[in-house]
Amino acid sequence: MITLPGNKLAVTPLFDPLRYGKIIIPEQARERCDQGIVKYLGKDCEFVRVGDHVLFSGYTGTLLQLEGEGLVIILPEEYVVATIGYDGNEVTNTDIPGLYFRSQDGTYFTATYEQAMNLITRGLEEAQWYIDMKQGSLRLHKEVVQRPPLKDYER
Repeated sequence: MITLPGNKLAVTPLFDPLRYGKIIIPEQARERCDQGIVKYLGKDCEFVRVGDHVLFSGYTGTLLQLEGEGLVIILPEEYVVATIGYDGNEVTNTDIPGLYFRSQDGTYFTATYEQAMNLITRGLEEAQWYIDMKQGSLRLHKEVVQRPPLKDYER
């Protein structure tokens, strides 16, 4: 838990993908992070709430790696350019209706979007095919086609 002074907020950054298909985007061509999900608020924040998807300038804020929190960007509330809402539903309502988790004491609670995404991400990262792909050892199985000898091209 982070306590922020005044009108500051902590945002979990949403970075652009590092690759599109097989195309790797070099670091010089990547844009700065300019959006994220609000994780913590200072006591004087008026317009944003925890869970809001916000847009801000890529040159704003301080990027920190905090133990137990991961990457967060600390910035003043007035640097938030826009808040993105989804389908008319309130952005702070992140519960997934019909999906429940069971705690260690046996009680059930409604799963949130963040919990579900963390569970899916962890499952993917621990899958053997994903580990192989990251190491570059996953190859597509294709038949090797032998090229005709050069003299056949001269015909």
